[in-house]
Amino acid sequence: MLSAVSLIAIALAVFLSALIRLLQIMQLRQRVRAGLTGVRELAELSGITEPKDLQDVFGPPGLDRVWSHITLKFIEQKRRMPGYFLSDHRLHWACLALMPLCLVIQHWSTELLLMIALLIQAGAWLSATRLPK
Repeated sequence: MLSAVSLIAIALAVFLSALIRLLQIMQLRQRVRAGLTGVRELAELSGITEPKDLQDVFGPPGLDRVWSHITLKFIEQKRRMPGYFLSDHRLHWACLALMPLCLVIQHWSTELLLMIALLIQAGAWLSATRLPK
């Protein structure tokens, strides 16, 4: 299947990408818990990329352009497909755990899982390009 160099390169790319996404998710969740939920946080955690759609789903922001009344549970209930790629921590933890598994067990099934994890991480980064600035 894959050569050792290709396997290590892909596993390292998936690992680093998942680690970066997890750090971003933790930061965004912390801001929501602190009551500082802005457009960036809502868009990335919910997967809703249009500001008009954000207002339709979550209501208008406060005077300082912050949705202080929004909780993480409510955001997760309204999440769309890009939101799962961007901010589902279980998905990124699974991708993170896949690297040591692929390096220890060399089998076609682990290589297939690694390719799926690569597609998930690519989907997350592609979804991030559509986020409002």
